[in-house]
Formats: sequence, C-alpha cells, structure tokens
Amino acid sequence: MRTAILVAALALVVPAAASAKQGPPRAAAWAPGVEISYTETVTDGRGNVVSQVHRDGIPAGAAFGSATMAGAETIPDGAPARRLAGCCSSDGSDTVSFEVTKRSWLGFVAWRYHQVDHWCWSYPRITCLSIGSGFYDVDGTSNVNWGDNGYGWYYNWAGSGTGGHYAHRDGSISNCILRYGCISTAYPYVDMWLNGNGAWAASGGGN
Repeated sequence: MRTAILVAALALVVPAAASAKQGPPRAAAWAPGVEISYTETVTDGRGNVVSQVHRDGIPAGAAFGSATMAGAETIPDGAPARRLAGCCSSDGSDTVSFEVTKRSWLGFVAWRYHQVDHWCWSYPRITCLSIGSGFYDVDGTSNVNWGDNGYGWYYNWAGSGTGGHYAHRDGSISNCILRYGCISTAYPYVDMWLNGNGAWAASGGGN
C-alpha cells in the first residue's frame, strides 16, 4: 500500500518539476528577425507637401534608396513616382523615418525603433539638418536600455563639403518576462545617407 502511495506522489511531482524547467511562454517571447520600413514626407522649397509615402518589406542590413555614397551601392527604391516627385530637385526639404520593427511569436508588435532625419537643400548643399531616434510602440515585455546612441558627419558630394551627410543611430532593448527575467536583448540600428538634392539611402537591422 505504501509503495502505491509513493508512486502516486512521484507521478504528481515529476510533471511539476518538468514544467518548471520549460522556457518562457512563447506568446511573450520575441520572434526571430526584424521588419524594415520607411515613412517619407517630401516638401518643396515653400514648404508645400509634394508627396507622402509609407513602404514595408525592405531588406534588412542592405543600403536602400537613391543617395550616392562613396564606395557603396544602394538597392534602388521601387517607388519611382516618389523619387520623381521629391528627387532630384534644386531645392526643397524632406523628412524620412526609417524603422526597424520586432514582433512577438503571436505576431504582435513588441517594439519599433527609428531614425528620423529632416533636411533641406539648395543644390548641392544641405542647408538644414535635424536627426532624432528612439523606440516607440514598446509592449509590456520590452525594457529599453538606451535609444539614442549615435554619431555622424558631413561628406563631400557634388563638389560641396556639406553636400552629403551620414548618420548612425542605435539602441538596446531587452525582452523581460515576469518570473523568467530578461531572456534576450536586441540592438537595433539605422544608418542614413542624405544628399544635397533630396536623394537619400538607409539601412537598418539588429536582431
């Protein structure tokens, strides 16, 4: 009789122990990979909106756009109407938000990271520039470590020392789940190149 009771007790304990060794719930964990997209608002020299476009499905890690960069090629933007409207022109201004998105295993947005560049130009010079970056749409399982780390510089383009600008921004964010702690950390980044005619290129990634 005692043997039967002992076996029954072990049958109750073993599944509980096995359950405790399982990983964090899949629903709260991040899925592999990131999604890359951009949102762009082109304005003319008088501040009138010429076009506004959002595009998804950009390859991660590859330079994408139309800006000229020394020693590098860009993947052409597949939206020629936007490029004809906003680039290339003698003067104008543009705002581009280049975005990295991470999702959970269930497909919900865990976080988004973006670099937002606004610049003006009077060919071939960039005449105004502002750059921002950070996380947004952050869910309850994501803990931001930092969001606006970066650097940048002007480079020579079309004969002007301020004809081009490069900027790098990166952040750090952890997937933290109650009882399990922080199970992974991602380091998203965005690189952007701007030219003094409205052209731009960017790349982003960071799993």
